[in-house]
Amino acid sequence: MLAQEKIRVNQITVGMYIHKLDRPWVETPFAFQGFYVRTKHEIQELQRFCEYVFIDCEKGVQPYKESEISKPSPLLVAEKLQKKSKPSYVVASDLKKIVLDIGRYEKNTKPFKKEINNAKILFSDLSHSIEQISFNLRVGKKLNITETKSHAKSVVASVIKNPNTMIWLSRLKNQGDYTYNHSLRSSILAIVFGRYLGLSEEELLSLATGVLLADIGKTKIQRTLLNSSKELTNSEKIILKSHVELGVEMLATDKNVDHSTLVIVETHHERIDGSGYPYGLVGAEIPFFGQIAGLVDVFDAITSKKSYGKQMTSAQAMDWLYSQKDKLFSSKIIEDFIQAIGLYPAGTIVELTDNSIALVVSHNPEKRLRPEVFLIKDSKKNNLNTKKTIDLSKRSFLSKVDRPMVKKALLPEAINLTQEKLSTALKQSAQVRKVLFG
Repeated sequence: MLAQEKIRVNQITVGMYIHKLDRPWVETPFAFQGFYVRTKHEIQELQRFCEYVFIDCEKGVQPYKESEISKPSPLLVAEKLQKKSKPSYVVASDLKKIVLDIGRYEKNTKPFKKEINNAKILFSDLSHSIEQISFNLRVGKKLNITETKSHAKSVVASVIKNPNTMIWLSRLKNQGDYTYNHSLRSSILAIVFGRYLGLSEEELLSLATGVLLADIGKTKIQRTLLNSSKELTNSEKIILKSHVELGVEMLATDKNVDHSTLVIVETHHERIDGSGYPYGLVGAEIPFFGQIAGLVDVFDAITSKKSYGKQMTSAQAMDWLYSQKDKLFSSKIIEDFIQAIGLYPAGTIVELTDNSIALVVSHNPEKRLRPEVFLIKDSKKNNLNTKKTIDLSKRSFLSKVDRPMVKKALLPEAINLTQEKLSTALKQSAQVRKVLFG
């Protein structure tokens, strides 16, 4: 049978890969050219707009003869994608131990206040770039990551100067489409973590790009499934997990995509105890960058507000990660991540020991309970109009009493403040702009 076959629309079944229509794609409601048929509704839409289609018999289910009684399972397409027992792009060199140089970027070379304006521009450019890639793929345009890699390189340079600025901005980026915001935030976390580990700028760029594109396969999955707030069925879980192979398949055809990116995309859902997917790799079978990508992916997911799952504070997430040592991730990588990001990263809302409420500006790796903060409410929970940040690790001028410490992290809702309202307030506040943004 030919790889591509023309069939009547009444022959379409779930699991087929539609390669071409009998009319231009723009004349139909289908968002991208080339897709797997996953629901009966999609079949009905194809029948409404077309008389015949061309299917790819190698990628999807082949036509069933009228005499055949059995019907194709909706899981066939995902099973076909997951038929390989080992990764296609992981080679021996990817499993070599990476030499780390913790302390390489020990000091920030630019203060928060001086780097934040530059960081805002770079962050916005990278955010727009990954959003544009996602949009283009959904409407059937070709993948182009050249611009994205260029923006990622600039973000890496900014993080090397001061990691707190990008962490701050990424934690306030909680509006819009969860999928690409998640990719953006995860990439920032990966760069900050990589900086702590002392990776070279070239390695940081590889890591940043791979994590940015790790979930690109989700552009081929229905948004209703991606944004579902209900518990997924087994078949829906399999379809969702197929985003790994779909992503690799999409990226492998682009000459501008580096090998390291394919490796990260292919292994970012593997876990060292073998419980990950799609290959169930164990321990050292998972490349180091794949392990980092998996860790930042999980951390951002559990600390972000989304349509499903409980949101944790950063401190709660770190406690949970600690419980997963040598289960989902190695003890060493978890301990290093906690040191790199901190229990209270920049952008975290915290309650201090004097009951006042503050927003963390800068993580203090030596004194984790005494970061630099911007006070929001006093000890009686009254709003403050303060005009300066406070370093909790230093005493007030001529004072012999230590400043209060962080007691716990809070979600915005705990003080009747949604993340969206917080982001808007910070962007509009003249005093915050003056103090933090210059």
